[in-house]
Amino acid sequence: MPIKPLHPCNRPGCPRLTRERFCPEHTLEAAAESERVRETAARRGYDHRWSKIRIMKLSRDPLCERCLAVGRETPAVLVHHRDRNPKNNAPENHESLCTACHDKEHVRDRFKPRREGGVNLWNDGGNNRAGSHARVFQK
Repeated sequence: MPIKPLHPCNRPGCPRLTRERFCPEHTLEAAAESERVRETAARRGYDHRWSKIRIMKLSRDPLCERCLAVGRETPAVLVHHRDRNPKNNAPENHESLCTACHDKEHVRDRFKPRREGGVNLWNDGGNNRAGSHARVFQK
């Protein structure tokens, strides 16, 4: 497997080169900032009631629905809200997915700004050196 090239740390002003998103010094800081602004699982709609719904859905549909549609049998490990609203727990809104299919579904979310009132860790309007989708720190 090829080695990733070195690039500047995504922390504005940090001159260190790294193969990851941040240099070792700023990796922990970025993770801590991300967790600090994230709401709890319960506040996001994933409470005890959701745990029961998830178990029932995975018992009823144990295989990934998207993989089945293309002829693959992959165990489902996640339940996805089709409308992306974790408080809409109507049965038709749930989809059993494997990790790979769930990650494909949510990869586009990584470049969307956070909801109003949250900190946008991905974009500062395109004014940083690493491009418009680079993570920036706001304090």
